[in-house]
Amino acid sequence: MGKINNIIFDLDGTLVDSYPAAIKSTTESLSDFGVQVSDADVRGQFGGGSRKLLWYFLDRSLGQNKASELIEKVIQRRLELQLSFTDRVTLLPNVKQLLESLRIDGFRIALATMSSGPVVQNIMNFHGIGHYFDHVVTVDDVVNVKPDPEILVKTIGLLEVNAEQAVYCGDSSHDSEAAFRLDMPFLLINSGLYVRGEALQKLLISVEHRGCPVIGLEDMLSIKDVINQISAV
Repeated sequence: MGKINNIIFDLDGTLVDSYPAAIKSTTESLSDFGVQVSDADVRGQFGGGSRKLLWYFLDRSLGQNKASELIEKVIQRRLELQLSFTDRVTLLPNVKQLLESLRIDGFRIALATMSSGPVVQNIMNFHGIGHYFDHVVTVDDVVNVKPDPEILVKTIGLLEVNAEQAVYCGDSSHDSEAAFRLDMPFLLINSGLYVRGEALQKLLISVEHRGCPVIGLEDMLSIKDVINQISAV
């Protein structure tokens, strides 16, 4: 494998801790329309974007017809809440230093996330990290959500590279499966935020079986060295 100098990041649970804001915006938006869900219920459904997440609970509680009637309103309400909670989203340890280091070493950096464009833009502006990214692709830019690899196909198209010339860094099985479907190198960020317990153990077994590196939050600055090791294989 040749040298990899293109790195694609997921956002939530990979570069930022948006978990409290994501949970609260989901439970409150659903509650506003008469649907009560627990934090644990919501955690188990994360990973496919706002529409998929909210549809699951609306359909389960109210049925398909009522869910169809309300879905756009609930999506809009959740978006409003997420934007208002931007200051509750924090960068994970050493993220700015990591992005700066990758830039200095000539890496091209992209973002491929199931969060919506306005939410992503607010987070990047709030934390001053937008200038590190060559391209940002969000759920608003695709038809199919992860684990479908459409978002990665679009991202490498913008980078003008093939799948083997980029590495995807994410924190979930949706991320890993999207990369695996393209034979794209994958690096798991084990943040323990969105994926926990039995689901995390299954994810660790899956990625380790495929020989993918696993990075803990305390080792974020080692990502550059790990990518160089992948390139040398």
